[in-house]
Amino acid sequence: MKAGRILRYILLSLCYVCIGLFGLFTVFYLFLSSTTLGWIIAMFYLGVAPLLFILVLVSGVVIIRFSFMRKRRQTLVISGVCAFIFIGAIIPYPAIPFAVADAESQMLSTYGTDYSDLDTSLMRPVPYSIFDSLFGIGIDRHSFSVQYDIPYLDNGQDTFFFDWYCPTGPGPFPVIIAIHGGAWVLGNKGSFNIPLFNQYFASKGYAVFDIQYGLFDISDLPGSDQGNFGLFSSLASLIPSYNGSYNIQDQIENVGYFTKMLDLNSSKYRVDIDNVFVAGRSAGGNLASLVTLGYKNPLFAGNFSTNMTVRGGIWMYPVTNITRDEAGFFDPFVEGGLPIEEQYKKLFAASLISNSTVVPPIMIVHGSKDGLADYQTQAVDFYQLANGLGHRCLLITIPWAGHGFDYDFHGFGGQISTYYIERFIALERS
Repeated sequence: MKAGRILRYILLSLCYVCIGLFGLFTVFYLFLSSTTLGWIIAMFYLGVAPLLFILVLVSGVVIIRFSFMRKRRQTLVISGVCAFIFIGAIIPYPAIPFAVADAESQMLSTYGTDYSDLDTSLMRPVPYSIFDSLFGIGIDRHSFSVQYDIPYLDNGQDTFFFDWYCPTGPGPFPVIIAIHGGAWVLGNKGSFNIPLFNQYFASKGYAVFDIQYGLFDISDLPGSDQGNFGLFSSLASLIPSYNGSYNIQDQIENVGYFTKMLDLNSSKYRVDIDNVFVAGRSAGGNLASLVTLGYKNPLFAGNFSTNMTVRGGIWMYPVTNITRDEAGFFDPFVEGGLPIEEQYKKLFAASLISNSTVVPPIMIVHGSKDGLADYQTQAVDFYQLANGLGHRCLLITIPWAGHGFDYDFHGFGGQISTYYIERFIALERS
């Protein structure tokens, strides 16, 4: 067999694999986002969709050219598959103007002229820029410094650390406490918690604290329940390693201890403890919600700094509502000093907000195709509940985005969320 024919077969095989795989990815993204593979694909799909389509288009042309040049039916099939993948790749983009229009409507109805007259000269000029998608959001790295792995708590079993992103200057600076996600069983500060977000806001004059808080050890669950965590069961052993096991009650106590430490060392860290914002992703969004709603709530008496004022909660694809099932599968995660049913009410925002007298403004940012923290039940329902109770709550919807969409910080989900979070903080800080 001639070398040219061998190369052609190899090229065609690669093209078939490319179209087959990307076609499968598109099916999962569009129709099966609630499955484990579906939400994983949805997390990264938007960031690679343009490149994906270019590869598929080239593959389709190669296949038609070398295999089906005179075969109309086969050519139509390949063209149809490529068109299907093309639709999946571009479908989010026509929805962006509508999502931005909805966000603008909420901001204007909530803040009125305070929003329209806000000085945004040093902020992102537009919600979404193709240029920034290609070349990245600009960050002035000379305007802040970072200190890593600073210990804040040693409980005898484990030491917990934080990273400090400090703007240049004497301060005091408003605070953003950044809480990583990971289903309460994995995750870490640092690269796991989108350092570009922390760097961006530090460059804008906010002291950002990216913190550890401990993780729940899945091996503490019965063997049959460990499997319910699926992929998380496999990944939980990777990062980081703790000697102890920390459920949500323990985790929020550790976060609370951090606020006390920050209060006691406000001069050292050049922070304005009266201007605190709490940002969290996924399970970290759950913990951020507990700080937001709990820091003045008697249910959390003694947990947080008494001098701290939370000006706003920034909850990104958060878990706001888990109720107890008959088997009590989730009980080990929420056990604490109250009866188990009361612990569920204490540790999830959908219940906690009803008995919180101090409710700071809340911004929820959520992808409409989130197959892990369901968009309707975890974001929309809470948004409607909070507003129905008369509280200030905004919901920024990232169209067709899955869980963890802002890990592509320069993608349209990262850009839109950064644009509105920046304005929300500016409007709410004192």
